[in-house]
Amino acid sequence: MNRHPRVKEIISGIILLAAKGKDPMPLAKVHSILHAMKSHESILSGLRFSLTGAVCYSRDVDQAITHLTEGGFLEIVDGSAVVGEHAHEFADYLSGFLTNSQIQAVHSASLRFHERVRRDVRDPRNRR
Repeated sequence: MNRHPRVKEIISGIILLAAKGKDPMPLAKVHSILHAMKSHESILSGLRFSLTGAVCYSRDVDQAITHLTEGGFLEIVDGSAVVGEHAHEFADYLSGFLTNSQIQAVHSASLRFHERVRRDVRDPRNRR
């Protein structure tokens, strides 16, 4: 059964796939990096943000992170995300909501997201 994809599933997929790297992913950068990517990634078109001064926040992103941690797909350790013990089950869950082409788009976006997170951690002044 193919259900209409929700922003939560798309963001969950991007975050979880990016967290599969060997280094923990700092959560402090997730909102701002996804906000910066939104204009270039059509898969993120439904994502909403609230901007207050220099603070960028998305309830959709917080709900995705909560969904991942409550499901055991992701663990938060010292403010960073690491893959949880049930991460291998997430692909089956995601395939119930997204088509193969949407899953490929999520995977591609997660690779770009992961690269931006790594680049920003290496050089926090890098705002590209």
